[in-house]
Amino acid sequence: MDCERSIELLSEYSGNSLAEDDSIFVRTHLLTCPDCEGVLKDLALIVQTASVLRSENGLAYPDEEILWQRVSVGRITH
Repeated sequence: MDCERSIELLSEYSGNSLAEDDSIFVRTHLLTCPDCEGVLKDLALIVQTASVLRSENGLAYPDEEILWQRVSVGRITH
């Protein structure tokens, strides 16, 4: 099982932004790996919770895409 590769792709998979071959890889992997399936469920819960908090309390949270860009830049520079 290739959990490391699967986990790297989960965010894009959940956002339906993967190329078809990567999407098939993740979907197939999730069928056989309950650990990665659990990570995907946790990711979905985090996104759902953030969306609810954004709409309920009126705070100006950063856009999700901007946050991912910041995380990616941070990983490159460190």
